[in-house]
Amino acid sequence: MTGSNKWDFGRFWQTLDYFEVIPFMDCIQNLFGQKKEDKSIFGNDSLMNKALVISPSNISTIGQKLQDKSYQVQTLSDFSNCNPSLFPHLDLIVYEGDDYLQLVNFLKKLPADSEKILFDFSQPTPEMKEIWGAVDDVVMGGVSESQMRFTHDRGVFTGNVSTANNGGFASVRTRNFTPALNLSDYEGIELRVEGDGKRYKLICRCEGRWDGVGYCYSFDTIYNFPQTIRVPFRELIPVFRAKTLTDGEAFDSSKVYSLQLMHSKFEYDGALNPRFSPGIFGIDVEWIKAYGRKTPRLVIVGSETADRRVLAESGWKYSVVGDVDRFSPL
Repeated sequence: MTGSNKWDFGRFWQTLDYFEVIPFMDCIQNLFGQKKEDKSIFGNDSLMNKALVISPSNISTIGQKLQDKSYQVQTLSDFSNCNPSLFPHLDLIVYEGDDYLQLVNFLKKLPADSEKILFDFSQPTPEMKEIWGAVDDVVMGGVSESQMRFTHDRGVFTGNVSTANNGGFASVRTRNFTPALNLSDYEGIELRVEGDGKRYKLICRCEGRWDGVGYCYSFDTIYNFPQTIRVPFRELIPVFRAKTLTDGEAFDSSKVYSLQLMHSKFEYDGALNPRFSPGIFGIDVEWIKAYGRKTPRLVIVGSETADRRVLAESGWKYSVVGDVDRFSPL
């Protein structure tokens, strides 16, 4: 920072443009034929929900329905010569058939997987570098500055936070995930960080609005010491403009639209962050994961007489759909 307390309108405009929240900008760009590429879509296959379709006759029909709901689809026509280890990270299995003993044996051999990598900053991709942008107190007249820098093996949230002009926060936020992430099969989000002894917030959103409700979790760091921070979804606090919502709804992990890291002078409801100090700050992030994965969902298609006793032995939650036409993925 230059040390000036003058508000920077240009940076304010750049922030709104980066996150595509300028209402009339699309109209202007279309008028002059300068419509920019939609960068809100994070094209990272690792974030997509994954489904396996096992069907002798309706793979294309079921698979298309899943793809229409933004699933990444793998297929099997039968169990012969298949290797369960080739199907990690599944969120859903759709089975059309009647060999339930073989199905259960297959399920028991699938790789156990309790987490989902959201961001691996040790291997940054071009898409990852495009999705994170600064949202500092410039949006309310302040002069703080921050950024997400990408080193060879870390994402570094760093900057200079100032209380000038009634400011006092700096943050980096993802563009909206399109489609929203469905993390309902997980318990929460986990971060591997190395901080500077200050307190930070993780903010998650389950709606696509720019200035909507954020669900917050504050955590302290230890100076130059690696930590694993676990953020259970059930402990996220609904907050709107730094004020807690006592009647706010619980966080909906089935539609995660964005993530945000923040260093702020304020905690909640006017209380001060006990570990805040103006000036330079920085926290290294190695990865961000969803943790505590539950058993993937199993859908039986085409048989109302599924052998529930055999299926119960798998330990999987399952549902039965009478025919392919009635199958509709969540």
